[in-house]
Amino acid sequence: MAIQLRRATLGDAETIAAVFSPSFRLLTFLPALHTLAEDRWFIEHIVLRDCEVLLAERDSIAVAFLARQGDEVRLLYVHPDNLRSGAGTQLLAAAKAGRDILELWCFQANTPARRFYERHGFRAVRFTDGARNEEKMPDVRYRWERHA
Repeated sequence: MAIQLRRATLGDAETIAAVFSPSFRLLTFLPALHTLAEDRWFIEHIVLRDCEVLLAERDSIAVAFLARQGDEVRLLYVHPDNLRSGAGTQLLAAAKAGRDILELWCFQANTPARRFYERHGFRAVRFTDGARNEEKMPDVRYRWERHA
């Protein structure tokens, strides 16, 4: 069945957390800073409050989500069972629609995500030592421009 995109609502917090938590835990180079309950709280009280969130579903089951705040993709996660399903590509295309610029942060050690963003036209514009992120891990700022 095809992947369907829809705008998430506050009632989707548990569903989004069920995608976010296992996906984030694949990033084994990161310290484990939060519990599953804290992840859910973060989704409900921060992400869904501050961002426009798109949910990708197959057969009415959430497989991925993207949270955008203005011109910044704050989060893009695909459930581990659905990696390489096209859900991330569809979400990113939807986030680009009607925009001239998108930016995002990615951990430098997250090679698969960095390749994904670069394949989709993002270019690295800044590298940091991670001092300003919660995990204290080196990251990279990516930027996509429609007319670049």
